[in-house]
Amino acid sequence: MKIDDRTEALVRTVLDAVVHRNPAGFEKSVSDLEGKVGLRAGIELAAAICAFVLFDVYEGLPSEEQIVDLAVDMERQEQWMAPDRGEIGSYVRALVHRQPLEGALTEEGVVVIPWLVAANLLTTASQPEQGEWWFNYLDKVEAAIEAAG
Repeated sequence: MKIDDRTEALVRTVLDAVVHRNPAGFEKSVSDLEGKVGLRAGIELAAAICAFVLFDVYEGLPSEEQIVDLAVDMERQEQWMAPDRGEIGSYVRALVHRQPLEGALTEEGVVVIPWLVAANLLTTASQPEQGEWWFNYLDKVEAAIEAAG
């Protein structure tokens, strides 16, 4: 997947708002993304990031039990966005089984869940104590996505 520079920059802004739990920044950055490159382009990149990090963290595809645990943890950790664990689980299952995202998310969820899951996975999988912050890990993830074609 070739990552468009404009889309990448806007997606990073959305992810930064989620990582810093900034609702106003999140709304503005999603609006900017939608107006400049389109929401779909950003969601596609966010989904690719999620899929890569899931595969990396679980050293392959996560099991159903791991997906349920992940959804429960994210719902608890990200209460500021009031996500639904069922919708998080549906999204992750769709990524894992390479199914269309349209059926996995509600209209509201499609604007929230891809960013929430990507940001949460990036911050959880990065290791700041070893000097690897989420944005450094994201650099590696994006390089791997582009290398994979």
